[in-house]
Amino acid sequence: MTTQVLVALAAAVLGAAVAPEGSPEQFTAAAITRTGHLEFEGAMATIFDLFTPQGERHWAKGWDPEVLYPRDRDISEGMVFRTRDHGDMVLTWTVVRYDPTHHLVAYNVVAPDFVVRNIEVRCRPAGAGRVEVEVTDSYVGLSRHGNLFVEQLTEANYAAKMGHWKEAIGAYLVGVAKSAH
Repeated sequence: MTTQVLVALAAAVLGAAVAPEGSPEQFTAAAITRTGHLEFEGAMATIFDLFTPQGERHWAKGWDPEVLYPRDRDISEGMVFRTRDHGDMVLTWTVVRYDPTHHLVAYNVVAPDFVVRNIEVRCRPAGAGRVEVEVTDSYVGLSRHGNLFVEQLTEANYAAKMGHWKEAIGAYLVGVAKSAH
């Protein structure tokens, strides 16, 4: 064997054992879980439906899910659909749990080379004609850029996000109540 071949072989073996800076082996994903609580006046079925792919259209500006599978239902476990975020990033969603009897829906969302997000929404009675909504979000960064996003998701930033949801959903529900009269 020539010296060049030995050097190349050694470099390949060492390269496999010691990954260069910036390689996937050096990446450590950041992760965070946040939980928010919202409360609304209204019927349980009405409120719960607002957290389904089609129901979110009523209150989330720009929300336009493209259902990929199965196309013959509004929602079901295993459903896969795509959306675009406000920066035009394509997100792929999977319904991992749908239990309308217990008012629970959970999603896995993948933004390639950015983050994976798991969302669980539970609705519970909160007194006469009121519904408490518990939203638990878990994020895992898939890149340095994704890690920056995860690290910036402070309690205060998440509370602001939940405040936006409360405002948007509340405005929708007020409109529904007015149109019913």
